[in-house]
Order: sequence, then structure tokens, then C-alpha cells
Amino acid sequence: MKKIKFRTSIFLAILVVSIFITSCNHKVPEKNPETNQTDLATLEKEIEVRLREYESYLKKGDSIALGKMYMEDAEIIPSTIGRNNITKAFGNMIRDSIIGSSFKTTKIWGNAQLLVEEGAGTWYHTNGTAVGSGRYLLVWKKDDGKWKILRDTWFPDKKK
Repeated sequence: MKKIKFRTSIFLAILVVSIFITSCNHKVPEKNPETNQTDLATLEKEIEVRLREYESYLKKGDSIALGKMYMEDAEIIPSTIGRNNITKAFGNMIRDSIIGSSFKTTKIWGNAQLLVEEGAGTWYHTNGTAVGSGRYLLVWKKDDGKWKILRDTWFPDKKK
């Protein structure tokens, strides 16, 4: 009986020492706010380029190029699911003469693989008349090295 208690005590002592040594060697990664801000600034510039491409494709009336800016399994919340349906929705917009847009990022957060962008924008008719303005939220995901939209939602400004 004493042998079993002795072995158990030694086992527990070795276990405690092992845990202690392992935890002492564990390094907590340092957070460097400057690096994180620089990274987000770089990522925001990449998203800015994609937004200008989006506006350019809409102005040209290219619903296929617009659709390709979205992931295959993307959603425009609440009702349009999948790249093919999104491409069709853009085709309908373009046929309704809505081919102008202006978007401005107001906030961005995330990492090099997944970003959330908050912004404000306006949609325009071919004659230059604003047909809608509001806020949006986009979830961008890196796909083969290129940012594509995974989720898209729009919140129209309230009419006064």
C-alpha cells in the first residue's frame, strides 16, 4: 500500500513540475499596436482599390465582373444568395439604369484573410440623380490572393 502511495506521489510531483516548466517556457506574443495599425492601413488601401474597381464595373455596366467580386457562396443579406444570383441582381440594376456609385470606408477591422468594412455610399441613375444612399457592411475574404466579398448588407438612409 505504501508503494502505491509513494508511486502516486512521485507521479503527481513529476506532473506538477512538468506543467510548471512548460508554462514558464510559454511565450505570450507581444502586441504591437503600431504594427497592427500599419497592417490595417495597408489592408484598407487594398480594399479601397477593390471599391474603385466595383464602381468602375458598375459604371461600365459589367454585371459579370461585379459578380466575380463576390465569393461563390456570397450573400447579399437579406435575400440574394450565391454569385450567380448576385450577378443577375446587378444585371437588373444596370437595366434599370443604375450605373453609378460612390463608396467611402468609415471603419475597417480584421486581418490579412478576413476583413469587415463599414462605410457609406450612394447609388446613382445614369442621369446623375442619386437614387439611394445609406450605410453598408461588407465582409471581405481573401480568395487566391484577391479580396472578394463574402457578405454584403445595405442600410438605406431614413427619409426625412
